Amino acid sequence: MTQPLPTSVKSDGTLTLRYVLTLADPSAPKLTEINAVTSQDLHGYITGDGWQPSGEQATVSDERIASTQTFEKPGRKSKSLTVVYVHNPADADNNEAYLTLAEGVTGYVLARYGVPRTQAWAVDDITDVWPIEAGEAMKQWNGANSVHTVSQRLFVPNLMISDAVVVA
Repeated sequence: MTQPLPTSVKSDGTLTLRYVLTLADPSAPKLTEINAVTSQDLHGYITGDGWQPSGEQATVSDERIASTQTFEKPGRKSKSLTVVYVHNPADADNNEAYLTLAEGVTGYVLARYGVPRTQAWAVDDITDVWPIEAGEAMKQWNGANSVHTVSQRLFVPNLMISDAVVVA
């Protein structure tokens, strides 16, 4: 039997990124925490290639005296997050990412995939929760016919949670 191709979701306009100052339970972020006055949308600032999550997993070697093969097991994981966003030093109202992510700031970046960014957060939304401590913001010179940007490492000091479900 031939299987139909699965339906895909276009990526344009369907990644929502929000900085949240505090979460009582990062595995179940509350809608009130996501919508708190201290929260800040970041997706309008992040450049097209500026959302750069990454991760690695070490290999555990499993050698046996009775075998000529070295077996492997998955080892420790590490997560990294770098963002690149537009920078407008002359206008604080249009520079909120830079002002929100000041060096040393802690909190969480929530990443909601596959939902139009214009759609309000809702109970049962699925989100990745990145605990962060902001590193130094590095202003970039991008040359002619470009805009000013900042590249910044957001250190991951605790467990990153994939597919957390938003609760009331």
